[in-house]
Amino acid sequence: MVTTLAPCWYCSGLIRQFGFGGVVVGESRNFQGGFAWLRSLGVPMVDLDSADCATLLSEYIRKNPDVWNEDIGQD
Repeated sequence: MVTTLAPCWYCSGLIRQFGFGGVVVGESRNFQGGFAWLRSLGVPMVDLDSADCATLLSEYIRKNPDVWNEDIGQD
């Protein structure tokens, strides 16, 4: 699986359940999600630590905090 940011907990559970061979994320600075948990279970995880992806997500969070917090299950 390739994604711009670390997988949320829901996606992390699906990655584990369906035995994805590995995950490549653009960045995990802004959101860790289940990155460490998946790695601890032996799922190969690659973090590209892309400045472009980090900027894209940080700007989205700054402009849409209510939507972001709802998406990640925060009040």
